[in-house]
Amino acid sequence: MWDFYGLSDCNGHYPWEDLMIATMKRVIVFVADVEKCADFYRAMFDLSPIKSDLAADEWVELDAGGCRLAFHKAHGAHGPTGSPAAPHKIVFYAEDVGAVQQELVRRGAQMDEVQTFGDLLLCDGTDPEGHRFQISNRA
Repeated sequence: MWDFYGLSDCNGHYPWEDLMIATMKRVIVFVADVEKCADFYRAMFDLSPIKSDLAADEWVELDAGGCRLAFHKAHGAHGPTGSPAAPHKIVFYAEDVGAVQQELVRRGAQMDEVQTFGDLLLCDGTDPEGHRFQISNRA
């Protein structure tokens, strides 16, 4: 691990990393079909729906273990729906990326092959609208 400042501890962490001023609570994905996308991630990753007073065809949130995954109805002819080049990617942690990749394929997900970069393992998949997501062993 590179230590450009000479301040990191033996694990490569800097002292200010524990001083977060905000924590991530939600990732919002704009989609054409809210329920279809929410059902996909719920079924693939066993995420629990979060009760809401909002219409299910406009907004659905899922509990993703410390962060919420929200699906928001995209409005308009040019709404950001389904482009593989979209400016977001949802990343899920898994200790055994290969096993999770195989399980997601078994559940019906479109998954790429597992990529290996030293100790880092990554595997991208595609949801029903073309949004890319990833399984990674990077904590």
